[in-house]
Amino acid sequence: MTEVEHQAAGDRPAHGSDRPPTPRRGLAKVHRLVGIVVVAGVVVVAGLAVAAVASGHWQARPVLSGSMRPALPIGGVAITESVPTGSLKVGDVAVFHPPGQPDVTYVHRIIWLQRHHGQLLVRTKGDANPVRDPWTLHVQGAVAYQVRYVVPLVGYAAVWVHSAGGRSRLLLLAAAALLVCVVSLVVELTRRSRSAGRRRAFR
Repeated sequence: MTEVEHQAAGDRPAHGSDRPPTPRRGLAKVHRLVGIVVVAGVVVVAGLAVAAVASGHWQARPVLSGSMRPALPIGGVAITESVPTGSLKVGDVAVFHPPGQPDVTYVHRIIWLQRHHGQLLVRTKGDANPVRDPWTLHVQGAVAYQVRYVVPLVGYAAVWVHSAGGRSRLLLLAAAALLVCVVSLVVELTRRSRSAGRRRAFR
């Protein structure tokens, strides 16, 4: 091989290592990275939601009847916050148990409230009901749950979360999804590191 041929051979890039990445390859990398970030964000939000519910300060209660339409649509979920009972007022939508029915839960609006000898008395009504609820509640305890937010179409998922073992399963799913995100990120970073090493070796 002549000197000119040697120079020509030396000038040729080895294995195309100096070729700039094509737009399609770069876009695929961006899509993978965005997917990892989105999944990680969903996992973090789900984890925070489960932690908030587990702490008892917040609760997610499914809306399974139309008594509070349109404020609380059927199939939605009411996000309730633990508040001091002394902060309740007329117009609030609160969670309560009818007298003598500790296993039954209502989420209705307070339409009348009175404090009598240190005891809180309230009357409630569903917004869509023609008449008020047939009782006067003697609110006991230092805290009550008041509706803060309403999320439509996820009420039945909330039933599952509150079911026996539902929270544990959700935590396991969140942990598995987070593990997948971490492994995917490590694989991507390792692949990039090896690719960068090969490019340096061919220079």
